Amino acid sequence: MADRARRATGGTDKFAEYKRTREGGKRQWKPAEDTTIYDQVSEEQYKSIVRGRLQKDDFVVDDGVGGYMDNGMDDWGEASEDEDEDDEKQDKRKGKSKSKSKSAPTAKSSSKIKPKAQADLIPAQPSLSVYRPAPSAEQEDDFMAALLGGIDAPSAPAAPSTRRPRKRKPSPAPDFSSSPIPSRTYRDAAFSDGEDFTHLMSPKKRARTASGVTPAIARMGRLGVHNGSEDAAMDTSDIDMDAFMDVDEDDLGIKKEPASVALDMGSGPRKNGAGEKKKEEEDATPSWLAMYDSLAVTTDDALGSSSKHGTQGANTSNAGASDSHVLEDDGSLRFYWLDYLEHGGKLFLIGKVQVRAASSVVDKPNVKPPAPAPTYISACLTVSGLQRNLYVLPRPLRVEQRQIDDEGKAEYEIHETDEVPSREDVYADFDRIRKKMGIGRWGGRWVQRKYAFDGVAGGDGSGGDTGDIPREGEWMKVLYPFEDAQQIPMDACSPNISRIFGTNTSAFELFVLKRKIMGPCWLNVQGAVVDHKGISWCKLEASVSDPKAISPLTDGAPDPPPLTIMSLAVRTVVNHKENKKEVVCVTGRIWRDVQLDDPTPPEQLPCAVHTLLRPLDRFPPKFEVQARANGKGVIAPMANERMLLNSLLVILHKADPDVLVGHDILGVSLDVLLTRMKDLKAEHWSRLGRFRRAKWPMMGKQGMNIRFVSGRLLCDLASDGAKSMISSTTWSLTEMCKTHLKAERQEIDADDTASYFDGSVASPDRLMTFVRHCELDAHYQMAIASKVQILPLTRQLTNLAGNAWNKTLNGGRAERNEYILLHEFHRLKYICPDKTFGKKTPKHDPDAEDGEGEGGGKKGGKGKRDKYKGGLVFEPKRGLWDKYILVMDFNSLYPSIIQEYNIDFTTVERPPEDDADDKIPEPPSSEVPQGVLPRLIATLVSRRRQVKSLMKDRSISHAKLLQYDIKQQALKLTANSMYGCLGFEYSRFYARPLAALTTFKGREILTHTRELAESLSLDVVYGDTDSVFVNSNVTELSEALKISADFKKAVNDRYKLLEIDLDGVFARLLLLQKKKYAAIKVEDGTRTSTEVKGLDMKRREYCALSKNVSQYVLDQILSGDATEIVVERIHEYLATIGENVRSGKIKLDDFIVFKRLGKNPEDYPDAKSQPHVQVALRLKAKGASARAGDVIPYVFCVSPGEESAKSAQADRAKHPDEYKKAAHGELTLDHEHYLANQVLPPIERLCEPMEGTDRARLAECLGLDPKKYRVSSGAAMEAGAGFTTLDSQVSDAERYRDACPFVVRCRGCQGEMAFSPIWERESSILLASGPTCPACNMALGIASLQTQLEVQIRGFIARYYEGWIVCDDTTCEHRTRSMSVYGRRCIRQGCRGSAHFEYNDVELYNQLRYFDMLFDVEKAKKAVQGSAKYDEVNALVLSNVIFLKTMSATVGKYVDQCGRRWVDLGSLFSAMKF
Repeated sequence: MADRARRATGGTDKFAEYKRTREGGKRQWKPAEDTTIYDQVSEEQYKSIVRGRLQKDDFVVDDGVGGYMDNGMDDWGEASEDEDEDDEKQDKRKGKSKSKSKSAPTAKSSSKIKPKAQADLIPAQPSLSVYRPAPSAEQEDDFMAALLGGIDAPSAPAAPSTRRPRKRKPSPAPDFSSSPIPSRTYRDAAFSDGEDFTHLMSPKKRARTASGVTPAIARMGRLGVHNGSEDAAMDTSDIDMDAFMDVDEDDLGIKKEPASVALDMGSGPRKNGAGEKKKEEEDATPSWLAMYDSLAVTTDDALGSSSKHGTQGANTSNAGASDSHVLEDDGSLRFYWLDYLEHGGKLFLIGKVQVRAASSVVDKPNVKPPAPAPTYISACLTVSGLQRNLYVLPRPLRVEQRQIDDEGKAEYEIHETDEVPSREDVYADFDRIRKKMGIGRWGGRWVQRKYAFDGVAGGDGSGGDTGDIPREGEWMKVLYPFEDAQQIPMDACSPNISRIFGTNTSAFELFVLKRKIMGPCWLNVQGAVVDHKGISWCKLEASVSDPKAISPLTDGAPDPPPLTIMSLAVRTVVNHKENKKEVVCVTGRIWRDVQLDDPTPPEQLPCAVHTLLRPLDRFPPKFEVQARANGKGVIAPMANERMLLNSLLVILHKADPDVLVGHDILGVSLDVLLTRMKDLKAEHWSRLGRFRRAKWPMMGKQGMNIRFVSGRLLCDLASDGAKSMISSTTWSLTEMCKTHLKAERQEIDADDTASYFDGSVASPDRLMTFVRHCELDAHYQMAIASKVQILPLTRQLTNLAGNAWNKTLNGGRAERNEYILLHEFHRLKYICPDKTFGKKTPKHDPDAEDGEGEGGGKKGGKGKRDKYKGGLVFEPKRGLWDKYILVMDFNSLYPSIIQEYNIDFTTVERPPEDDADDKIPEPPSSEVPQGVLPRLIATLVSRRRQVKSLMKDRSISHAKLLQYDIKQQALKLTANSMYGCLGFEYSRFYARPLAALTTFKGREILTHTRELAESLSLDVVYGDTDSVFVNSNVTELSEALKISADFKKAVNDRYKLLEIDLDGVFARLLLLQKKKYAAIKVEDGTRTSTEVKGLDMKRREYCALSKNVSQYVLDQILSGDATEIVVERIHEYLATIGENVRSGKIKLDDFIVFKRLGKNPEDYPDAKSQPHVQVALRLKAKGASARAGDVIPYVFCVSPGEESAKSAQADRAKHPDEYKKAAHGELTLDHEHYLANQVLPPIERLCEPMEGTDRARLAECLGLDPKKYRVSSGAAMEAGAGFTTLDSQVSDAERYRDACPFVVRCRGCQGEMAFSPIWERESSILLASGPTCPACNMALGIASLQTQLEVQIRGFIARYYEGWIVCDDTTCEHRTRSMSVYGRRCIRQGCRGSAHFEYNDVELYNQLRYFDMLFDVEKAKKAVQGSAKYDEVNALVLSNVIFLKTMSATVGKYVDQCGRRWVDLGSLFSAMKF
């Protein structure tokens, strides 16, 4: 205490000194005394002071949370200071302690500058708030209202405290293991239900929890996760980075920037043992985490650590194997190629080679070495010496250019001479062309070649003969190297040269055609030189200078090598400050030595798992420790995003996967990875693929950057190629997991990613959940790919077509068709048309007459006619058929027609070009040899039959059966797609006349089949392209089968190759429209199933609620019960559905509507009227991906006070996540819209053939207003109702059934009411005193009612003059204001419905007459004539004469203007002469 007195005295002296100085005195410096700041007391004295503080009740005011308790001790941890200052002080203390303990030489300390300089290249880590979406203005208002809402409310008196003061326990030691807690806002996800709130309290005071109660996030950490050794963490220290083009270890953050920090293991809160055990028993493990625990994962880092994989990780200098280990005894190299790259005139093949063990190459006489296990490594084969092959066509006659004068302007024209060009003339002309193009070395020789295609490369291809191109003749074949020469233009010509083919043919195409390489296979390379030039990242590099030294191994070829597959799952987050996506987590599951023909599911195969993640601000406490303890793979925390990307590239290099599997990796993940690698200058970014690249090439648009992964196969489950093989509605990972894996996948909203990385939470379990979700997605991707057999199936398709595997994987169906024809025509010495890129300009086709029941050929665009007529579709005989229906189907109709009639480029004489659009060519005669297409299809069909016969062997294994099944599927897909290349306008082999001839024969065959059925007294109720539905008119299945056998024999006897067969038997058939039916199909004579085609329940734009209701209604209709019972059940069910929807008993998922984007959302001209486009645009604004081909989910919502949408209003469509995140009461589902537009229309169409119900009755059952759904008499008359009752004989109730009431608004209470007829005294508002509001009894003025009536009349007149026209077809319902040139026919293409006015003149006239009737005195008296109300109504009329006359006059002037009121007799009888 004496020290304090001294300090007080010293303070007084200093103030006196300051005062003297300010008055002008001179300052004098005096050395400050070394005074102590704190009092020094003994331990006993300090305890006495603490006890004194605790005796004061009001020493600390309770903060109200119930978890704060003061212990009376001084806080020496500076907890009361600002958190940022606290962080700075900690850093200063650490730096100071390091500087004190450092005793290294100066030279050594100077090396510390390098990490700092390297860190300057990395942008500063932003705060967590930039990754959270900014709240909207509505959310801000809601938050402030919730925050300030209780201020004005009287507070409840606080209950007196009955607790006895007790001694406080000392505070726990401060935990400096993580960064200080940042400030948090209400936007943080930590405010959600079930979240931990400990971050809101003092960082030094522990919250009190009830005994046995454990936060949910802590419980998730104790789920069944296998713990492993800490040595399993990602360790990249064994990499020789100097061999990787001098990669700096500081850049990768492997040694000099440790990612983990030391954590205090003893700082966690204590748990109550009994309560904790009880809580664990109550909490069930989520199913998706149970799947995570069941996966087979290797516990060690297998990347390069096992001798089984040869030198994949031991030597990274690309000298992966010596020559003696990879070359055969004769010096050749066996190489299995997977992918390719063209660059600089050379062809680089990527594949696998087998490394033989050393013992197998050592010559030991009389000793047979044991057969070692085969080991394969990646290899790059450089093929040089490739030459272009050009075919030069001489002109029949030499041409000359002549100058003419046209009105003073010099112009030139080309005219033929009589001179035939010689070989020397053609040679000299090409020599001039090549000199102009800078081509040095070249050679030429004359060869005989054939040509059988329409036009030239880039022409219209729309018909006509081959022009001046002979079908067979002499061509000059020109060879010059790819490497040092430019490409000659496609349109190059000269006086002696007509055309040049092959100018843009790629090196890969020429290579596979000339070497007869059919897809991925083993190649025998003679004279290969093993050289390691550093071209690729492969383990072995070799080169060959002569392409002819490469040939495919056919006889005795070994099995395909096993592949290394990596399933890659990438998680991103949007940086809202920079508006960029950043990578936060990447998981790679690596399966080694995978045999594609092995049916073992991936969950039973061991795999290595590597997960890399980085913090957004900092990691939660103890996350690094829990990550190291993970037993299901390696979880490697990284300090920043650049370190994460560099480590990912290291993993890719060490694992060296042959296949990358992912979901939407090509469209989204790959683009994000490339963008971030480029922005952050990641080292060796080219390791994404297998080719070394020093400079960044130009990045393409979204989804077009597959070239960056050249050398690796990319299997994207969301690509066009995968979508054609995977049956799905949205192709989302969640849906495919549910439909194909029968597994429930948990969705994590991308906007919530930042909340998982919140470092201020008390437990790391939430972030671990995010990591496991990412790891499990990597497994799901591989499991789906394995389930649908996408890799083996695409390999078989590629082997059949002879193209590149990557092209097949990513949607190259047209290219497959081209390559299979290229191989065949090249073998037969045909010159093929050149490939053109970009959009063609199709030839204008005059409108062709559209015959009834035809259509479906190639469309020329919106509003254009078909290029040729497609398949024939019979007009269905609508209704419910309860007799057995035989579905007779032609097997592969179009391929069979091509074989039956020998339709081919080489056999069909195409019409002249002028008649090509109208005339169908004649099929060739039977004497013409078989063409290329028929022979090719016949070979594929024959091979498929052989494979299917092998599948009947019961002794084969399941794996072999699966191989056969994949092969027969590939053969079937290839054979059936051959017709497609003829009709696809942008195909290289597009031949419209051949496609038109094929479809013409299909229509002819279907017509003859129907005629044959009718000749056998059979009724054909429907037919579509290749099938007919025959009504057997019997109820016994055996009789129906006998009829089908007889009919089958009668049809097949007419053709040689065409074959019809029984495809199915329908016990009951509901036939609604073309391509829309449902039936009960008989299976094996005992079982039945439901087959649905084209109905609304099969369309993704109808929600699950609509589909479920439609399914129930359809089941009832097809049940076979009496119509009355079925109708009653449907009505009761719909009433229940209406109640459940309005009461909220239906889950949100059943309201989600899906619609696919046909183009990029910003390309829609009518985006404001498209709900899914509006949702997609909002998704893109938030940083999500939405592009052409994506399926967008949305729900229809209304805000409080809004009315239900009458149509699909785009502004009310919200993404399901938007609805979930909306504040309570901000958005509600538009139940009325769903019932009226999603539920009612489909069931109305299903119930159309049913008697006893109609649209209005169904709407009434759903709780909708039935008046809105009754078909008005005016619309019925306009639609063509035959005979109707005379208007004079129609009752007023019927006439005005659809009329809208006169709605009156009271100016006093603002209430609305209908003005009922005068004689309806119970509801009429007209009293003896005049019109009166029934709610407030206020008199309604005549002028006000007159104005309201006139406004409403004008509204109906305006509606009429809007002229909206609606299609009467319930499946179309097209609404437009355009009139068809065909009168009442619907203008929507393909629709056969009739169009009528939405609001016609009859409805307007009846509406005006209804208003006039309301104020008609005589009609009022007549309505109550002879009743007790007559006197009352008569007195009422007399007392309101002025009002009634005024209102009647208001209506009358509009009625008099209506043309339907007057008949002009002069014009009617003007033609009559008297």
